[in-house]
Amino acid sequence: MPHEFERFLQVIRAERGFFPHAEHSVYASRGPGWVDLIGGAAFDGGTLALGWPLGTGTFVAVQPQSEPVIEVRILPDPHATGEVQTRSRQRRRDKDPDPFADVASYRVLCRQLATLDGTPYSYGEGIKVLSEFPAMVQIIGGIWLALMREEFVRFPGGMRVLVQPHPGPGATMGLGAAIAQALVVAYQVQLPPRELGLLVQTALHRISGVNPGVLGPLVSVCSHAGSLLLVHQQPAWLWGDLHLPPGTALWAVVIEDEPPMEPQHQLQAATAMAYHLVAEVTATAPSDANSYWRGYLSNLGTARYEARVRAALPVSLSGAAFLERAEVPAGIFIDPAVFYPVRAAAALAVEEHLRARMIAALLRAAASKTQRDEDLHLAGELLARSHGGQRAAGLGDPRADRLVEAIALDGASLGLYGARATAAASGASLVVLGHSDAEAALQTLVENVAEESGLQMRVTGGTSSGAHAAGVREV
Repeated sequence: MPHEFERFLQVIRAERGFFPHAEHSVYASRGPGWVDLIGGAAFDGGTLALGWPLGTGTFVAVQPQSEPVIEVRILPDPHATGEVQTRSRQRRRDKDPDPFADVASYRVLCRQLATLDGTPYSYGEGIKVLSEFPAMVQIIGGIWLALMREEFVRFPGGMRVLVQPHPGPGATMGLGAAIAQALVVAYQVQLPPRELGLLVQTALHRISGVNPGVLGPLVSVCSHAGSLLLVHQQPAWLWGDLHLPPGTALWAVVIEDEPPMEPQHQLQAATAMAYHLVAEVTATAPSDANSYWRGYLSNLGTARYEARVRAALPVSLSGAAFLERAEVPAGIFIDPAVFYPVRAAAALAVEEHLRARMIAALLRAAASKTQRDEDLHLAGELLARSHGGQRAAGLGDPRADRLVEAIALDGASLGLYGARATAAASGASLVVLGHSDAEAALQTLVENVAEESGLQMRVTGGTSSGAHAAGVREV
C-alpha cells in the first residue's frame, strides 16, 4: 500500500546511520504475502492456479557497498502488538529462533559465497555457509547467490540490507521477491518479472531443499493489487490478471498454533505414481503418454479421466507394490511402507484444473451485476469441492475443516461465499471468498470457531501489488 511504502521510506531515513555510504543510493522494495484462491496445492499435476497478493508484505532497503560483506539488520514488525512480540520472544526461547521476529544484525562474508574474482561457489557450498544464520538471512544470501549462478551477475562488493518484516501468509516469498527486485534495480540487471519470480523459486528451493512451486514467487513478484494472477503450472506460464468483481474480497485464515506436517511430498509421489498407472490402464506407451499429456495429469481432461481412468485406478497403492511394477520416477522418493492415495491424487490434478478454469470464468462473468451473486455462490461451491479433493489427497489442515463447514452452512447469510484449504507453501490454513463488507462477520465466525476448538486463528486481508509492479524507490 502506498502509505505504508512512504512510512518505510521514513524508517530508512531514521536508520540512515546503517547506510553510511553517501556515494551510494538506497533502494527500497516491497514483496507482498500471498494465498491461492484455487489450484496452488496441485502444482505437480500441472493445474491452473489463481494467486492473490495480500495486503501484508515485507519491506527491504538495499545499499551497495565496496566492502565484500553482506550486512543485514532486521527491524521489529511494526504491526505486532506488545503481546505478539512477547509471544514471539517466548517462542525463540522455547525452540528454534523465529526469523520473522528477530531484531538483530548479521554479517555474511561475500568471499564465503564467491571467489575473489566474483565466481560463485556451488549452491551446496553456499548453503553450508548460510545454514549458520536465521532463515531471513539465508533467503537474502540465497537470492544473492542465485543471481550470480543463474544470471551471471558479478557483484563488485557487498551490500547493506535493512528488513522490515510482516509475518503472515507467504512472508518467505515476499521477502525473496523484495530483495530480488531491489537487487536487480540497484545493480541494473535486466530481468523480466517472470524470470525474476522463477529466480526466487530457484533460490528458495535450493535453500530449503523443498520446492515451493512457482505460484507464490510469481505472485509476490508479478501480481497487481486487486487482481488474481493466473498461473498455468506447466511449468510456469502466466495467463494474465483477473480483477475480482466489484464488492468482492479474499481473506486468508491462519491457525497460529503449530500446524501438522503437510505431506506435500507424499502427494508429489502419489501424483507421479498415478501418472505411470494412467499410462498402464489406458495401454499407452510411456513415450506416447509424455507426448499426449506432457508430463502433467491435468492434461488428461475430465472426459478421458471419467470414461477410462477413474475406476481403473486403485484407491491407494503401497510404495512396495508400485516399485514391483515400475521404476522410481526421477526426483521422486517413494517409501515402500507407505500407502499412497493415487486415485485422489489423479482426481485432484484433473478436477482442480477444471475447477480453476470454471472459477475464472465465473469471476469474469460476475462483472455483470445481474448475475454476480449467483456466480459467486457457484464459485464458493467449487471451493468446497476443491477443499474436499485436497483432504482426500491428504492435504490441508484437518483443524480447519470446522471453519470450512461453518462458512458453507452459515456463510450465505453473512456475505461469505466459500472457503478451502490453501497451498501449504503459502503458510495459510484457509482462503475465504466473500463480499468486501463481510470481514467483520468473518472475524466473528472465526472467533466463535476458535473459541469452540481452543485454537488461535487470525484473519489477514487486503491486497497490494507484487514487487515488480510496486516498483523500487531510490532514497
